[in-house]
Amino acid sequence: MRTPRLGVKALIVRGGHVLMNRYLDPDGTEVFALPGGGQEHGEDQVSALIRECREEIGARIEVFQVACLFEVFSTERMVDGTPIPPFHQVNVAYWCDLGEGEEPGPGTDPDPGQAGTAWLALDRLGDHVIHPVELVRWLEADPSSRPVSLGATGRS
Repeated sequence: MRTPRLGVKALIVRGGHVLMNRYLDPDGTEVFALPGGGQEHGEDQVSALIRECREEIGARIEVFQVACLFEVFSTERMVDGTPIPPFHQVNVAYWCDLGEGEEPGPGTDPDPGQAGTAWLALDRLGDHVIHPVELVRWLEADPSSRPVSLGATGRS
């Protein structure tokens, strides 16, 4: 029996923009997602998020408090002719900031398909393909009315 994977994500907001990883789909479509990834056995969430951000955005981060939770589900699919098994990840997104003097750049071990990072304007998020899409509505909401959980996202 497979169990859900735990992921940690960084919500870095600065000057009306949010930092996102930029990916290119095989058809060339730009897709954006929060930096972060899977927590490894024996690793606490903050350490996992610091490691993942170093790998993906090439910068040291400061981790503050939990912002929201969301789950991602996908069914078996083909990627470059290889079957990818069903996937279920529970993500904990933390409010973060870049460490003093740090700026995003090439990561030490970026995700497959990652094509860098981008600062996206919070008031223009709807102009982009963002995963999970529920994150756009969450970021656009009044902070006092944001739920902790975005629920299940990315079902396919």
